[in-house]
Amino acid sequence: MNLLELNQVTVEFALRNGQPPLLALDGMDLSVRKGELVAMVGPSGCGKSTALNVLAGQLTPTKGEVRLAGEPVRGVLPSVGYISQADTLLPWRSVLDNVALAMELRGVPKAQRRETARALMEKMGLAGFEHSYPRELSGGMKKRAAIARVLAVDPQVLIMDEPFAPLDALTRQRLQDEILALWESTGSTILYVTHDLTEAITLADRVVLLSARPGRVVKEYPIDLPRPRRVMDVKFSPRFIELEQTIWADLHAQLCQAEGSL
Repeated sequence: MNLLELNQVTVEFALRNGQPPLLALDGMDLSVRKGELVAMVGPSGCGKSTALNVLAGQLTPTKGEVRLAGEPVRGVLPSVGYISQADTLLPWRSVLDNVALAMELRGVPKAQRRETARALMEKMGLAGFEHSYPRELSGGMKKRAAIARVLAVDPQVLIMDEPFAPLDALTRQRLQDEILALWESTGSTILYVTHDLTEAITLADRVVLLSARPGRVVKEYPIDLPRPRRVMDVKFSPRFIELEQTIWADLHAQLCQAEGSL
């Protein structure tokens, strides 16, 4: 069953000084099945983040349709959790209150939201930091807190836009393993944008390649590596290397096209 769908979605952005509109997405089709983990890759500026914003209901397409569980999307969806690359924790709130924020905005009673937040913090390896502030956390801990805040409202779909890009390699690998463990234990539906092809292949059931701008899906790659997976268990396997070489060749062609259009 397709849980999330883009059907012939086109997005144009108006420009100043009488310039023609910028075409970001052009007739893009994409579907994500319930319980699937899909990674999206493509050249910089190809519209990956634009596609995520449309899927989350944060951006209305110029043409086309977005559907969640078969129903047209109209506006921001509370059932879609969004984790961005930026640090979105509020510096004046404790970590516990940051994790509880989305529940607070939905009117969850204080005692209940704090109990849920504490349980999630323990699950994410943040127990003992409930009364700390974001400035006192490492980059990886901040990202765990941001993920816990989204999970607290039990979203149908979890969208991630390069969430680990600012982190060092070791922290990024540990969090990749944690995302895999989380997905395997909950059966969540995840759409994940990354520039890291190794990350995409390690995490995903399917990798989707976008064209150079204007973005559209040019190819999809089923990832048939066995699960459960951990980063260091799969990245040196012959099948992983084969997949990486295949996708990289197609991605490189799109990168060359993007550079040629500059």
